Amino acid sequence: MRSRFGLWHYLVVALGLSLAACNPASVPETADLPTLAALPSVTLTPTSTITLTVTASLTPTITLTSQPSETATFTVTPSATITETATPTATNTPLPTDTAEPTVDNEGVSALVQLALNATILPQTVQPVPAAVTPVGVATTAATSCPFPPSGGFGVVYLNDPTLTQQIGCPVGNPPLTASVASASQVYERGEMFWLTGPPGVIYVLFNTGRFQRYDDTYNSASDPISGGETPPSGLLEPIRGFGKVWRSFPDVRNGLGWALQEESGGQATTQQFDRGVMLHLPQRGLIIILVNDAGGLSGGWRSLSGSF
Repeated sequence: MRSRFGLWHYLVVALGLSLAACNPASVPETADLPTLAALPSVTLTPTSTITLTVTASLTPTITLTSQPSETATFTVTPSATITETATPTATNTPLPTDTAEPTVDNEGVSALVQLALNATILPQTVQPVPAAVTPVGVATTAATSCPFPPSGGFGVVYLNDPTLTQQIGCPVGNPPLTASVASASQVYERGEMFWLTGPPGVIYVLFNTGRFQRYDDTYNSASDPISGGETPPSGLLEPIRGFGKVWRSFPDVRNGLGWALQEESGGQATTQQFDRGVMLHLPQRGLIIILVNDAGGLSGGWRSLSGSF
């Protein structure tokens, strides 16, 4: 803008000077410069408009193609059909008549006769006679091998169980005798104990495994404590006196039996000695107990049966 204004200004001045030079008389001595005309303002308007339109077309198309499922084809081959074949009926067909005279082999017949004469005739097979089966509850004759049978209820148990003859042998004595002694018993979590007076007194520990241990009763009320002062779980008891002494002195007894389930119960027991064991009746338990000794008699197997002497 400034450069165009200056250009117009010089052109006007130059034009005036040119006219004055041509007509000096008409030029006053003092001349006012013409007023500068306002030049029009120039507005620059951009003629081109750039419009950028970005169209994003990023839409992925996922095509799921299902795989054909494999279908197993089971071919069942039918079993062969059983065709019933009729049994052929025998037909009496007359044999052809041989008119020729048969040839007799005299040497072959003689050999067969000689073989029959020398053959050993075997006796018929002898079938064994089955052993007699004795019904349960009927006394067997197994105990007849003993000079004397057991007494009372022991004899009933003994005669009805043939295995006892091999396990505990025969009653001891001539004749054998039974004994009535003071006893006590106590039931535990995994077994029981019972005591028989002496001399010497003994304590038997019966484990639920079917095994027993025999201990001498060494409890002395003057020197041994009644109990160990232990606190058992709720509902259980600590054994006392002779049972408690054995229970505390031998860890295998304590671990094997556990705690007592009830108080001791006493009674008068009946016992009978055998070659390899003992039978006894505990009336407070209503049981007959059979003890089969190992070598030495300090251990063995046991079982009990309901019964009385």
